[in-house]
Amino acid sequence: MSVVREEFGPTLPELVGARLHVAVRTVWRALAAAGLVVVLVLAWLLFVRDTPGQAGVVVREPVTYNLIFTDALRRVAPRAGETLRLQSRAGAPQSFAVRPLRLAPYKGDVSAALTLLSARLIREMGATYPGFLWRGDGRVNINQQPGYQIVFQARIGGHTTYGKRVLLVAAPDPPPREGLDITMLAQRSPAIPRADAVAANGALKTPYRSLRFGTDRP
Repeated sequence: MSVVREEFGPTLPELVGARLHVAVRTVWRALAAAGLVVVLVLAWLLFVRDTPGQAGVVVREPVTYNLIFTDALRRVAPRAGETLRLQSRAGAPQSFAVRPLRLAPYKGDVSAALTLLSARLIREMGATYPGFLWRGDGRVNINQQPGYQIVFQARIGGHTTYGKRVLLVAAPDPPPREGLDITMLAQRSPAIPRADAVAANGALKTPYRSLRFGTDRP
């Protein structure tokens, strides 16, 4: 029986079925399968295939995360303790380095634990970076993932360099113990004229804003 009113004539599956001498139900199933293939292809184009000029990275251990970066950066060998390092190809140097983060046991909100940890890290950074200047710190949220950032300035290789160090965890509940310790550095330039411009402008913006825990692509 046709699913449309008689005055509208036979449906396409009915016409095709009559032409090919096959049941209308078979034609409907073939059309449904073809539609599914189209949906899968579109999903691959939108979410799986790398966009021209961009590349994806999935790091699985010890903390699983993924991100994308543009061809303004290149992936280089991680330094000791790092699981990922990206470096600018040309122009004023910029870098994006990721280390695993392990929090000591704590009670209450993870933001409070990250705030306390940042105070110690600021002291350590002052002893590590030449010309270190603290520019600010506070809570951040990247793709609904809570964290805490330290904004700073230093003198690296004789050049004023701005930086952000971000402590990021997957979610506030249940209280997380693992996360990522991300350090982003950018030499002062027209694109990065001040510390708060790091990862807000320039090549570091894409990997920072696309980072997610797990293996699902951004």
